Amino acid sequence: MKNLIIAMLLTILGFSSFGQKYNMNFKVSDKTKVESIRKKINNSSIEIKQCYPNAKTKELLQYYCIVGQNNKSNIVKVLNEEKISDIKEEEVCYALTTFTNDKWLVNGWCNNYALEMVDAENAWKISKGRPDIRIGIADSDFEITHEDLKNQIVNVEGPVSAKHWHGTSVAGVAAAETNNGKGVAGIGYKSKLVCQRIKHWIENGGCKANPSSIQQSVWNLYQAGVPIINVSWSGTGLNKAAAEEITKYGTTIVVSAGNKPDEHNHFEIAEVPGVIVVSSVDANNMHGTTNHAHNEHVDLCAPGTNVSSTKNGNTYGGVWGTSFAAPMVSGIIALMLDVNPNLKPAQIEKILKETADPVADAAKFPNGVGAGRVNAYKAVKAAGTRTYTNTTFGNRNLSAGYGFNLKNVKIATNSNVKLTARCEVNIDGTFEVPLGSEFTIIMDENARSN
Repeated sequence: MKNLIIAMLLTILGFSSFGQKYNMNFKVSDKTKVESIRKKINNSSIEIKQCYPNAKTKELLQYYCIVGQNNKSNIVKVLNEEKISDIKEEEVCYALTTFTNDKWLVNGWCNNYALEMVDAENAWKISKGRPDIRIGIADSDFEITHEDLKNQIVNVEGPVSAKHWHGTSVAGVAAAETNNGKGVAGIGYKSKLVCQRIKHWIENGGCKANPSSIQQSVWNLYQAGVPIINVSWSGTGLNKAAAEEITKYGTTIVVSAGNKPDEHNHFEIAEVPGVIVVSSVDANNMHGTTNHAHNEHVDLCAPGTNVSSTKNGNTYGGVWGTSFAAPMVSGIIALMLDVNPNLKPAQIEKILKETADPVADAAKFPNGVGAGRVNAYKAVKAAGTRTYTNTTFGNRNLSAGYGFNLKNVKIATNSNVKLTARCEVNIDGTFEVPLGSEFTIIMDENARSN
């Protein structure tokens, strides 16, 4: 029998009241090897499961997770017997946030600087989103009875392991109910939320989780078919192959860069097209004052200081951290998918970068703040614009979620061409419609790119 080459990841977590917990991920091509490990461990408190069930990528089906508590030495002994090597330790993941009490905004008194900075008002003139476009949020917990979230969250799954406000605030930035006379506005407007609770615990006031718990929540959202997954944590638990499958099959992953200048979170998956790493700027479009992460993995920045959002207790407040910059980008992606549902994750990332505005102090952080600060209006407009140059149209029925740019266009003889757009059709250069052909423009506020 040939020797197995097995990749191994080891996470050791300290728990003062629950003993020692750990998470191990290993890759094995022979399923009988997994059964052998399970039999040798023979402990009901130790769970061995497939990391990526129902994966379309064959390699991902070879990854397994061991989640347990105590008996670590016995686990290590069994793994050594099975010749599993290349063990690597990982740090526990935590919710990316910096909490302060003095900036809370209650009962309708709120700042709109974040929405103003990304030009939400003009973006909403093009698209207010659609209820059938779902934003997946993998986070701690969600106050589903909150007046600004109860009509926005269409589904919540996962255990209530500990009460923490983080998920409620992340959800509010992405898609708090807007224009309802209550609370705050979410950039995603009419877009809806599908939420997965991450199994987590509270430690020193912070919210922490086992990497395998985050990975499972993210994977569940992918399996549910949501087009956007937001992870405002220091890790996803995903390996590169998993991120590649998720983005390949149409789901964009948005993650928070981190709240410390020297953090390099998500480096394992950051370069996968369609994985978007978000850092932050303050109300003056400055990054340096945030003290948040800047590095070569950052793709974009978004407002991340004193951002108004929903808080537990059916209230509202300012929130700080890249945790709240990321869902701003996730909500903008939902608007982009409204105008153009055909966009692939890599295309979404490209448009967001190409339409970003400069960060005011970007020169101080070379190759550290990505393409710039996200601009919702420019991104949505670009996502819904179709451009044709030096083109001859035969019979065509085209639709655009924003509009058309036509330059040097000709309609073929005996052809019928119809363009449907939400906002505008621009014609430049030469334009020819021969006798016997028809050219029709229809303006429809619900048009989507076909």
